[in-house]
Amino acid sequence: MALLGIEQKKGNPESIDGRLTVYALVTVDPSEMASSSHPIFSMIHNGLLVAQGNYKEQSSLKDFLQSELGTSLDEGLEEFIEKLDGLEGALDPQKLKDKMKNLDDLKDFIPTPAKIVPFHSESEILSQEGDVYYAGTFKNMANANLSVNSFPILYQSRYREQEIDMIRNEIDHLIAQVEHSEIPQTHFLSPGVNIEETINKDYISGLLYAKRDSAAFDKTVTQFKEFLQGYTFTEDIDHIISLIAESEELTQKHSELLELYAKKIELIAQEKFSDADAVSKKITTARRDLSLD
Repeated sequence: MALLGIEQKKGNPESIDGRLTVYALVTVDPSEMASSSHPIFSMIHNGLLVAQGNYKEQSSLKDFLQSELGTSLDEGLEEFIEKLDGLEGALDPQKLKDKMKNLDDLKDFIPTPAKIVPFHSESEILSQEGDVYYAGTFKNMANANLSVNSFPILYQSRYREQEIDMIRNEIDHLIAQVEHSEIPQTHFLSPGVNIEETINKDYISGLLYAKRDSAAFDKTVTQFKEFLQGYTFTEDIDHIISLIAESEELTQKHSELLELYAKKIELIAQEKFSDADAVSKKITTARRDLSLD
């Protein structure tokens, strides 16, 4: 079924992948293309105009700039502000800097861009991983460009909603498990204990559920600390607890950070220090992305 001329050629409409390829067929006169100096015409091959977005790995404009251009929004703004010295009479750099910082509050409302990518055939397009959509045939180049660049905004909004639903379902499932079972009182170095699984399924889920009641939360915190008694990097334990306690809404990135902590603790217990160090670096990056440090 096609809506507004847009047809899904690959993927499951009930569970979108997060990696998008959308293309349009442009029936522009070859002589018009040859005479035009606009760069968009150079991206058309065999009448195909294609845009791609990776919303699994890029959840913001900041992610897009870092991944595609190797730069950051913050670096660009800082460089811009540093060049304002000659305008001090008209602008207050500190006030401008404060306004720029306020942009961070709007990041969830700024769509992550897609990028125009050249392809030579439809079969090549359909071989791409993720979801593939056909936006229809256009006689006007500008309209084709508008179509393939606007559809990714709608796509990523549905993908984000899908992520939220998945997280909520996982939390509800974990809460149901906690409600029907007590956390086993073991020690993380006891024989046969799967540390990573126990932290994720028992303690993190237990802390999430216990947030509803301060007394229950304190009790679960005590049990968690007893489970990890003797663990060297106690700041990891504190970070897990504070992340759950202070986060109003647990996003996918929060969940991934909690999983990284659980993995690091298990690697430390197994004395795989090189692997643990690699995970520590990922934790540092994740905390920075969440503005926790």
